[in-house]
Amino acid sequence: MKKSTSRIEKLKDEILNGPIIKTLLILGWPVIVSNALQMLYNLVDTFWLGKIGKVAVAAPTVGFPVVFLLISLGFGFSIAGVSLVSQHTGAGSSENANKAAGQVISFMFFSSIVIAAIGYVIAPGLLQTLMGVPEDVFPKALRYIRIIFAGLPLMFVFFAFRSLVRGIGDMVTPMLVTGASVIGNMVLDPILIFGLGGLPEMGVAGAAVATILSRGVASFIAIYLLFSGKLEIKLKLRDLVLKLRWVKQILKIGLPSAIGQAGTAVGFVLLMGLVSRLGVVAVSAYGIGQRIIGLLNIAIWGLASPLTTMIGQNIGAKNESRASLIAKKAYALSFSTLMALALFVFLLKRPLFRIFINDPEVISTGARFISLFIWSIPFFGIFRLTSSVFRGSGHTRPPMIMSLIRLLPLRVGVSYLLAFGVVGVNLGADGIWLGLFASNFLAGIMAFGWFFTGSWRERTIDNTGPKETASEELKESTESATLSGTSVD
Repeated sequence: MKKSTSRIEKLKDEILNGPIIKTLLILGWPVIVSNALQMLYNLVDTFWLGKIGKVAVAAPTVGFPVVFLLISLGFGFSIAGVSLVSQHTGAGSSENANKAAGQVISFMFFSSIVIAAIGYVIAPGLLQTLMGVPEDVFPKALRYIRIIFAGLPLMFVFFAFRSLVRGIGDMVTPMLVTGASVIGNMVLDPILIFGLGGLPEMGVAGAAVATILSRGVASFIAIYLLFSGKLEIKLKLRDLVLKLRWVKQILKIGLPSAIGQAGTAVGFVLLMGLVSRLGVVAVSAYGIGQRIIGLLNIAIWGLASPLTTMIGQNIGAKNESRASLIAKKAYALSFSTLMALALFVFLLKRPLFRIFINDPEVISTGARFISLFIWSIPFFGIFRLTSSVFRGSGHTRPPMIMSLIRLLPLRVGVSYLLAFGVVGVNLGADGIWLGLFASNFLAGIMAFGWFFTGSWRERTIDNTGPKETASEELKESTESATLSGTSVD
């Protein structure tokens, strides 16, 4: 533990005082690897399901927006974890960082049970009514997402763990745990999808079961690490008992982010509904294209996650000028990197599609998707980094507003107008791909302007954390003494 603590203390000094680009890269490379591994979940699923056919590929593609609609709430509340832990760490209060971590874990676990139950019930209506999923895809998509909902509490625990540990500047541990989970998924996917080793052939449902089992392993590893003392964060059972003062702060920071994430998810659901109206070929092309575009998103997350931590710790330490410089250098690095990657994907678009499917019509439609959409990704990088700046300092309302504008009026609205002849323009799939481009391009410009308002510079925590009454402090002391077998002084 001392060795790990020493490493985190060194990273904290680098975050507050070290060279900015070097520190971003030191913190970012484990996140890039972690997200590359995370992408393997979808890529491996798509690879094996592609061997069955385009309907099998389409099922998780149309099902994922429904899943994302509800798990986005978990992503949103995990932002409260990284914001609280990073700011308390920057302010030098490890005790409050531990308390915040325990409260976030507990809050997310119990909320996930409610969300999973809701998702299981409303899934058929969302797929049929809101998204208009093709009849041949619907049964497989419904089974897929209901299995995912059954394992949602395990997934939420891992989301929380990842954000909390990154809040203290430890990017390596989430990478290692994610790696173990991905290896499990890679092994289980073909076994469960095709029924190897005497097991029944499960098809699309097998991909969902493999995901849940592998995520479950990651969650149990995460809980062990948080309680074992092997990390800078060390939880005790009493930290998991929800307290109103902490729940209020989690809601204050996490709720706007959760609403923004949910709004984003609604946008994806509506967009998937538009794509579904164009048929299975468009759905398959869009699904595979999104997997390929996701490779570029790895680079975005590789800067976005450490940027959140660095902004949070510097704002916590009241070093606003350095926080601003960190953000500006991250913008420059992100935009230049993403332009180079966009060119690479554009040149190799057809060979990349052939890796997943050997259907000429899907490949042609997918290549067109890449050609029109890929150049908006550098602007999405600006949008995403700006959201990280605001979230790092605990100001989650601006990212919420920007996300809702980007996904609903810009992405869904423009795509609908261009694709289906509402304003005399009927571009079909090209209209949707252009709508995707417009939403990222305009949102990136909007976010860049919002950053320069400087409204993100104010801290959202104090050194003492949420205030406690004298009776609550005595109660906590008594609980601590009881658990440790000692008396209260």
